[in-house]
Amino acid sequence: MTVTEPLTIAIASAAYRAHYVSWFKDALASQGIRGEVIALEYRSSAPTLAAADCGVILPAYNSPEYRSAVLEWARSESPDLFISLNDYELQILADGLADDLRELGCTVASLGSAAQKIVLDKRLMAVTLHDCAIPTPTTWLGSEAEQAISANPSGDFVVKHRFGSGSAGLGLASAKTLRAAVDESAQSAKNPDGRTSSAGLDAVIIQEQLPGNEYGVDGIFSLHGTGELRGVLARRKDRMRNGDTDVATTVPAERFAASLAALGRVLTPVGPIDVDFKEAADGEPLIIDVNPRFGGGYPFCHLAGADVPADIVRTLVGWDDDPSLLRCEPGLTSARGDDFMVLGRA
Repeated sequence: MTVTEPLTIAIASAAYRAHYVSWFKDALASQGIRGEVIALEYRSSAPTLAAADCGVILPAYNSPEYRSAVLEWARSESPDLFISLNDYELQILADGLADDLRELGCTVASLGSAAQKIVLDKRLMAVTLHDCAIPTPTTWLGSEAEQAISANPSGDFVVKHRFGSGSAGLGLASAKTLRAAVDESAQSAKNPDGRTSSAGLDAVIIQEQLPGNEYGVDGIFSLHGTGELRGVLARRKDRMRNGDTDVATTVPAERFAASLAALGRVLTPVGPIDVDFKEAADGEPLIIDVNPRFGGGYPFCHLAGADVPADIVRTLVGWDDDPSLLRCEPGLTSARGDDFMVLGRA
């Protein structure tokens, strides 16, 4: 591709994260690359529709019409890049839709089917990381609460949904309250397709609660599907609100690079992925969750000088790497804020 050809960037299911749409528009402008950013949503009230150069209403990702509607739109518009910020939509992409889009010449930030199943199933992910010698906490199924208590009778535990998105079903428990916490979490657990689970206690996982700081780390991988780790951005989570990072401080990223490089060899990600780490008692950072997409915490690194959207658009037009785009200033503390935008006029 030459720089004279305009880029078409599609961002799907960003919902209220309109800043990603704005930052891709800024990236095109700052790099002097012609193109447009298109928001794909199923709700006409999504803020991303107002932020984008163009908004397209599609069926919901869990609708029977979704796949054919996306392909029909892609055949018409020939997008160069397709990014989704919805965990369940990523599952549909990995189940063949991403390959169909790639056949049309589109780069899709999506895992392969086998890798997506690993990250969607937190139990399978823990087993896979352990087998690959990638540091991760000890993990049990909800039905294995007795084993967890026997292994750590005086310790504390984290309970969360096995197939959950974000912090779904998250709870903290002691050995005495663990069974009740598992029961409570199981009541709201969902299947991989986002529907209510019938798996009972096995729809929940238990992990040992780690005592150290928690970090959100972005691994920036090649868009060419090689699994090559190109950059690492990290921030310490200083305060949480409703499962999202509310206040964070950027930190040096070198200590997370080895785990992310190993993760890349296992998953072969395309583009950015969001990985949560927490420190064990000895200070070693362990992987506690993997989201194969732009995460809610990347903005803290963007405000500190990183520009992953600019790096991505440069790659799409075949330009040389600019390492400064995948670095950020350490020690910068930022806070999440609320914003408002006009969606339209009657």
